[in-house]
Formats: sequence, C-alpha cells, structure tokens
Amino acid sequence: MNQIFRNFRDRSPHLDLAKLFWKRQLVSGNTAIDATCGNGNDTLFLAKLPISALFALDIQPAAIEKTRELLAGHLNEEELKRVALCHMSHEDLRKVPCSIPPSLIVYNLGYLPGGDKSLTTKTESTLESIGSALSILGDAGAISITCYPGHAEGEKEENEILRMAESLPSNLWEVRHHRWMNRTRSPSLLWIARLPNS
Repeated sequence: MNQIFRNFRDRSPHLDLAKLFWKRQLVSGNTAIDATCGNGNDTLFLAKLPISALFALDIQPAAIEKTRELLAGHLNEEELKRVALCHMSHEDLRKVPCSIPPSLIVYNLGYLPGGDKSLTTKTESTLESIGSALSILGDAGAISITCYPGHAEGEKEENEILRMAESLPSNLWEVRHHRWMNRTRSPSLLWIARLPNS
C-alpha cells in the first residue's frame, strides 16, 4: 500500500489511483471490460487480477495488435484464455458478449499514445457508451473513466461526462472525481459505482 501512495508522486497519480480501485473492485469470478484498450497496459493489469473474463475493445486495429503483442509477452496460457480482444468501438458496448453483467468497465480516453493524435475519443460517442455501461453494469459494479482535458476535444469530453455524472441519482450511484487541483487541465479520474441492490 505504501508503494502505491509513493507512486502518486509521479506524473500519473490518476492511473495509480484507478488501479488501486480496480484491485479493490474485482474478485474471483468477475467479468470486466476495457472499453478503450489502446496500447494494452490497462488490459494487462486487469488480466492479472482474479477474474473469469475480460473483454478489451478498441476501434483502431493498431491498438488491438499492440495489445495482443503485449499480452502474449506477459500472460500465461490460462490468463490469455480469459481475455477476448474485440475490434470495435466503445460506442457498441452493448454488443460485447458478456455472459454475466460486468463488475467493472474501464475507459482511458483520448488518443492512442504514440499513434495519430487526430484520432481521439469523441464526446458524443463516449457519452453514448457510458450510458450503455450504466445500463449493463452488474450489481455493485463500477465504471472507471480517465479523462484528458489537455486538448480541445478532451476538455469538451470531460466537461460533458462530469455534467452527466452529476445528474446521476445519489440513491443509486456513488460518484467521485479525482484530480490535481494546482495543475491546469491535468488528467482526472471519475469513478461511478452502482450502489448494492439499486
């Protein structure tokens, strides 16, 4: 635990905090979705947790291939069997073939690191996807959303997502927003958790 909090001194405390939440959220037998797998780092972390199934989505073929290569180099055969790579947009989240409702859905928004920065997640499709995530989430499930307001579309995207999150009924959902307060347009983490039996 101390190591985790020491890591908050680096430039990615939002990611460290997200991973801490994911570890606390997922237990044996759970299903998770990485809705924007990118280069596969989040997918790899999730695949190492004690879950029964993980679906990793991305609209870019390059992202799927990078994720496939990363997993192949770091997962054993049993862990690889639990992961399904899906070349699809997070906008089509309802089409993910989950046999049980997911306990965690992860979004790491923005553009593919090292890729074409003009290809980024868009506000409208992201909001539609999150709406789908809210509807398919399992009991006491959670949605983890990392936002990057450092570019114009990312700032618009974060603002609209926060507006949507603020409107969620407090008797059904727990909503937290974590960000650096003294760094302009810093990345942030939004955590939306369905209250048990809601």
